[in-house]
Amino acid sequence: MRIEINPNLIEDRLERAWERYSQRLEAQFTKEIGTKQFSWPTQYKTTRGSYNRKGKGRESVGSPRDIIDSGALRQSIQRTQTGRFAYRFSWNVDYSLYVLKGYRTSSGNQMPPRDWITPALFKLPPLSTLQKLLR
Repeated sequence: MRIEINPNLIEDRLERAWERYSQRLEAQFTKEIGTKQFSWPTQYKTTRGSYNRKGKGRESVGSPRDIIDSGALRQSIQRTQTGRFAYRFSWNVDYSLYVLKGYRTSSGNQMPPRDWITPALFKLPPLSTLQKLLR
């Protein structure tokens, strides 16, 4: 008995699965940004937007909270294919790294990091998710 496998068919199927994974991961990043899971110092309650989510005035937000103030960070995601099996994700607002890594203000106040990337990767681990997509 002789079995021949066309490696191009395998690679094409893997490439399509990788693309679907990148799309799911992009959606998961967006979901994590909108999930109330991030701690925020109680002394820094912030007011967001012109209306709260129930449509009644401004909203005061404490902890835990999501990281949506204006929605610009969430909407700024860019997924770029950089190779056959490579995608690059970026958030194209000038403050995205400050939100992700945290920062200290000029007056010395420490703002906590709010990492939306790690929880997304935890919920969609590459290897096991790709295995499911290939079935």
